[in-house]
Amino acid sequence: MQLTGRERNMVIGAGIALVLYILFQFILSPLVEQRGRLQQRLVTQKKSLVHMQQLQKQYRQLSQQSGSIASLLERRERGFSLFAFLEQNADESSVKEQIAYMKPSESKEGEAFSQTRVEMKLQGVSLSQLLEFIEKIESPAHLVGIAKMTIQENGKEKGTLDATFSMISVDQPALGDER
Repeated sequence: MQLTGRERNMVIGAGIALVLYILFQFILSPLVEQRGRLQQRLVTQKKSLVHMQQLQKQYRQLSQQSGSIASLLERRERGFSLFAFLEQNADESSVKEQIAYMKPSESKEGEAFSQTRVEMKLQGVSLSQLLEFIEKIESPAHLVGIAKMTIQENGKEKGTLDATFSMISVDQPALGDER
């Protein structure tokens, strides 16, 4: 079968088009898709690396803080009691007579440290007495802080306040709990 020049050019053109289609469909297109997937994975891996570096920095900071908490606990007097600490500072601030109640709350035990809570209510205290008392009980050196505080005007005595505190202290876990 003899093809004319025009038919032969058409067959050659169709063959070239078929080869180009096969090259594009089975070689170039998968390569481009693979490159896109690799670039996407690279971006994801970079984000993961940045996140891991942030977590590592955070871990180091927490480890340092944990070490500083442990050193503060070592410097704090033996047998420290949040209840006794609050009572002593109430006496020094002249608000001991205004204590309506003091009750220990649940303690949270952790692996490294435990927390002790005491809820305390003062009734009929002056603003200056309250401020003096707050300054004494907020003690980073003793690892004591105010977790929650509500203050309202006393309904019975004009010019006085009622205050309820939820105090928290960091302690070492009991000896039986150490791991």
